[in-house]
Amino acid sequence: MMLVIKILSLYLITIAIMRLMGKSTIIQMTPYDLVAIIIVGTVASEPLISTEYLPTLYVLAILVGLHIIFSMLTLSQFGNRFFLGEPTLLIKDGQILEDNLEKSHLSVSQVLSILRSKGYPKISDVEYAMLEPIGEISVIPKAENTPVTVQHLEIPIDDEGMPIAVIIDGRIQHRNLRLLGKSKEWLQQHLESNDLKVKDIIYAYVNEKTKKLNINKRSSN
Repeated sequence: MMLVIKILSLYLITIAIMRLMGKSTIIQMTPYDLVAIIIVGTVASEPLISTEYLPTLYVLAILVGLHIIFSMLTLSQFGNRFFLGEPTLLIKDGQILEDNLEKSHLSVSQVLSILRSKGYPKISDVEYAMLEPIGEISVIPKAENTPVTVQHLEIPIDDEGMPIAVIIDGRIQHRNLRLLGKSKEWLQQHLESNDLKVKDIIYAYVNEKTKKLNINKRSSN
């Protein structure tokens, strides 16, 4: 029973630590993020094979503190360059820069594969391709290969704002209603006018600017 409690507590503590480190830790995976995740995982698993529980919590607390300090240091230009590095140009004007590819330890095949996955099968369509410090490759197409937008076509589009969920799986999202400046009564009035109940809705959202309610009923109704 004690082992189960120990595993559960470490599991929850590790999740809390990852939350404290911030969402960017998972999304960006910078070098110091990756190191922190590896060490946290190693330290957190140590009590599962030994009896050192409290010392592990101390070490985890120190790791979180160091990670937060490093994150703050990256806000400065020097710290950002030291911990993250700088973008590396891989392609310029449709031409591969071989020296930069070698410095980045990337093969031509890898770069071609990434370009294809981003919708650019021909290198000649690419103006610039850069390896970002977070490990992602950014692609800037040539002007003639830029995807056509409504702005290019000069088509007027009404901006309805971000869709904000007010009902998910039959449950009212009270926090989102407050964000929209609407009440539960307002929502229920709209549902009643359509002869619906909250439990009949699998998903409903309100456009932030137009305040228009959009309803998706359960398929069984």
